[in-house]
Amino acid sequence: MKNLTTPFRIVFTFAFVLFIFSTNVFSQSDDFRDFKNSLKFNVSNTLLYDNSYQFSYERIIKENQSLNIFTGYQEFPLITIDFDDVAFAKNSKRNGYSIGADYRFFLGSINKYKGPRGVYLAPFVSFFQFETDRNIIYTNPNSGLVSEANLDSKLNLTNFGGELGYQFVLWDRLVIDCVLFGPSVTHYNYNIKLDGEIPGLDENEMFQKFIEAMKDKFPEIENLSGGVEKKGVQSITALGFRYNISIGYRF
Repeated sequence: MKNLTTPFRIVFTFAFVLFIFSTNVFSQSDDFRDFKNSLKFNVSNTLLYDNSYQFSYERIIKENQSLNIFTGYQEFPLITIDFDDVAFAKNSKRNGYSIGADYRFFLGSINKYKGPRGVYLAPFVSFFQFETDRNIIYTNPNSGLVSEANLDSKLNLTNFGGELGYQFVLWDRLVIDCVLFGPSVTHYNYNIKLDGEIPGLDENEMFQKFIEAMKDKFPEIENLSGGVEKKGVQSITALGFRYNISIGYRF
């Protein structure tokens, strides 16, 4: 199963290379126009989630400080498990949203230009919610009875952390925003339930299979023993990380 750290490595590698070679690749004019607003699209989120559309708006509050807020829609990749006598219907209903903000301090002591261009540090907070509805089909091995029920799952992630980033401004208008390093304290809450009863199905065992599959998606919680596991509920706090690349327009 593909885990979510692989896209993070891609984003980090791309951003690092862009940072190292930016001086030679891009020409940033000394004549810097003082636009206070930027509207950006998060391109790296498309590597992490299905049908992802996340936008951010940045506003210069005062010299070398800005507020960046974001919101968007995304669907969590379908999780499948290998469970005896259980099949999953092809159709599913998925949705999800994200919202968050960071307050940026551009480092005037090391940046050649004032914000929103250059290296910045920022505290951030964010919240993600994902929901998935799908039907499962269970064939009782003893009676041969076929039963079907809806399986509903919800994943919430609440993040508090800090980030190091670099923002490029090219030709006055184009923005490339790279969050290079963003450690956080993340609270994960995963809830999965079956609407209705299926005779002969061990629901708790199936729920635990889903929880283990979710841990494969988030390796940072895989080895933690804390939290609550009962009737398909997993709640735990662990370290998380934020990396992303956004492209936008200044006005």
